[in-house]
Amino acid sequence: MVVVGLDIGYSNLKLAAGCCGRAPRERMLPAVAAPAAHVAQRLSDRPSPGADELGDGIRLSLHGQPWIAGIAPARVSGWQRALHEDYAASESYQALLLAALQLVDVPRIDRLVTGLPVAQASDSAARERLRQRLQGRHRVNERWVEIAEVRVVAQPVGAFVDLLMQADAALIERVGAGTVIVIDVGFFSVDWSVLVNGDLRRTQSGTSLEAMSVLIDAAAARLAAAQGGKAPVAAIEQALAAQRSRILFHGEWLELAPVLQHAAREVAQRALEALRQDLRHEQTNPDLLLLTGGGAALFAPVVRRVFPRVPLHPATEPVGANARGYFHYGCR
Repeated sequence: MVVVGLDIGYSNLKLAAGCCGRAPRERMLPAVAAPAAHVAQRLSDRPSPGADELGDGIRLSLHGQPWIAGIAPARVSGWQRALHEDYAASESYQALLLAALQLVDVPRIDRLVTGLPVAQASDSAARERLRQRLQGRHRVNERWVEIAEVRVVAQPVGAFVDLLMQADAALIERVGAGTVIVIDVGFFSVDWSVLVNGDLRRTQSGTSLEAMSVLIDAAAARLAAAQGGKAPVAAIEQALAAQRSRILFHGEWLELAPVLQHAAREVAQRALEALRQDLRHEQTNPDLLLLTGGGAALFAPVVRRVFPRVPLHPATEPVGANARGYFHYGCR
């Protein structure tokens, strides 16, 4: 059975695909897609440092028009990215889906598992709308790809399943006997889920929009206020995606760590205050915190300060944790 774990985020597209019983093949690319006319043309065959691994992105046809998906944000101009709650209904999301199907490169997917932010995943109508958009036949350039079955879960469920697949016996015992809070720090939202004795508490899960996009905006605004000029939002996002520690701003290299850490203290604090309010009516104390998502490292110091007595377990390779967890969930 061919299973695909698909995590189309606002910053990165992550997928884990393959046959059950074998390790999945993982891929990741920037979650930026736009009509080809809005994408800057490369003047060199060699991608610049930190550019997307596929060089020129993935070329595809959407509604009969040429699009390019999987490109760095700085390569797009005159086109507004979809950064809103109805992201899954946007053209950008559809283009990224077609790009993912190209990467998987099979004519039929038996089961595809993906996620929604917790606030949306709790709405059965929202889950059903996404399921209907994904399930069925999709035209991928000159061929058709069939998705036979789609499952839609809350995003942090993926990271939780990924944890179980990698945990040792002692950690699994702690998870099965206690209360685990999964905190998923994404680009558009910070989502959390509370699991007690391995069971998901739907009423104690939630979403905050104080996420990485807000943090990057705050850091860029701080740099612009100190140095002048336009806020380097795209440059910071691209540097983080490429795991680079600095950006070129006004012709000088600037280290990002100080400004990002300053922004994280403010943004993460607001997100975690919303989480603490959600926990007021929970009857148990948290026994373990699982921190995942692309912004996990920046949020970790604030999480430790807010929950000083609770063990913190950072996800292994947190950016791809949801996609891997979706894959294993789909093989159950």
